[in-house]
Amino acid sequence: MFELYFGKFLLEKNKISQEQYDFIITELQNTHVKLGLIAVAENLLTKNQADTINQLQKVSDKRFGDIAIEKGFLLQEEVNHLLNLQQNSYSKMLQVIIDNNILTMEEIKLASNDFQLISDYSDREFEHLKSGEIDRIFSVFSNIDNNYINDLASLMVRNVIRFINTNITLDKSYKTNCYEFKNMASQTLVGDIDIFIGIAGNDNNLTVIAEPYAGESFNVVDEDVFDAIGEFINCSSGLFASKLSIENISLDMTPPISYINKKIVSAEGIYVVPVTINNNTIDLVLTIDSNFDIN
Repeated sequence: MFELYFGKFLLEKNKISQEQYDFIITELQNTHVKLGLIAVAENLLTKNQADTINQLQKVSDKRFGDIAIEKGFLLQEEVNHLLNLQQNSYSKMLQVIIDNNILTMEEIKLASNDFQLISDYSDREFEHLKSGEIDRIFSVFSNIDNNYINDLASLMVRNVIRFINTNITLDKSYKTNCYEFKNMASQTLVGDIDIFIGIAGNDNNLTVIAEPYAGESFNVVDEDVFDAIGEFINCSSGLFASKLSIENISLDMTPPISYINKKIVSAEGIYVVPVTINNNTIDLVLTIDSNFDIN
């Protein structure tokens, strides 16, 4: 996910062209990341140290990390950290950029620092973004003060990535007492706690969820679109209910319901998580208030 944020930043700042951006995103799936490149990007090795290890690999049948430890360049904990980063998409993005001479490592580092500063990310938040771990990334954008809602929203984001599209971005979540929408598919969980779950969007935005999940194309938002999104919500609700059952919290899932041109009002507050897929933004809408009203 971080590669999308950083890639858009590079594009907006004219560091790369649209053609280069598209090429980078396309090549991510076909890229193997070299451990030395990540080590230099993470400031754990200098370029000269990485080059030295690469040269030693040519004359010895040893892994990059093992040689780095033997030379005293890295600790085992640092090698483990680099191995964890090796498969994330940001590392792959760096490899594509360097291999294709789009930017130098120094230019990437300067741009990365600018991106963090302009976006006002703390060092901890920045590391979460670069980690590629969805729960850590979600925590950067979540302002949700209810643990149940936070866990359910995070689960739904993971399911969007799992079932719908891996190339998504998040905006900061927010809380409101009144949320107006054009189209929404929803479901209510009832039991030991009551939770309302909705996915809302304007125009035809809901089709970005419905089409991949249903495996067919939709020209307009109709009952088929609502049904597909209802099934997606039902899947997420089922996983969430199963998780809570282990904690002896019982939840039942009511049938999905769709709404058009309504608003939801809740005295307890409505949590909204904006998710952008292919330049189309949809909102995850959740409340734990059993007395919410839709009209």
